[in-house]
Amino acid sequence: MNHVFSLCAIALLGIISTGCAPSSFVRTPGGWKTIEIREGLKSDYDQAWQTTVDSVARDWDIEILDKDSGYLRTTWITGIVGVRGAMALRYMGRLTIKYPSVTDPTKLEVKTEAKWLEDYGWVKGHDMDFQRDVLSVLSGRLGRTVSKN
Repeated sequence: MNHVFSLCAIALLGIISTGCAPSSFVRTPGGWKTIEIREGLKSDYDQAWQTTVDSVARDWDIEILDKDSGYLRTTWITGIVGVRGAMALRYMGRLTIKYPSVTDPTKLEVKTEAKWLEDYGWVKGHDMDFQRDVLSVLSGRLGRTVSKN
């Protein structure tokens, strides 16, 4: 009987120590989101690109940067959306940006990814809070502002 109790206690301790993914984590790809570029940057690719790079570099390390094709991707970032401590090492995110047109930039496309480390390996998907935060930062610097009437 003590043996069964010990096995149950060990199993419960293992579940508690590994934890669960944050509730904002979705186990499916998030897809591309579009940000329409504000008037001051529209049709000026050099300025739009530089503003994009500056905005991203403030908070994330850039892994791939190709101005000619309008492509930027960050490294995987640990501890996204408020996950701290040892759990932060189990939760990562990154973002990818693509300008569909480098000759007439009217919009950019953004994709966020997240992955959570389960006992059996990484589970890929996206995080709703991380996606919201990324889109908010980029829209604030690059997108059109909407008046609050």
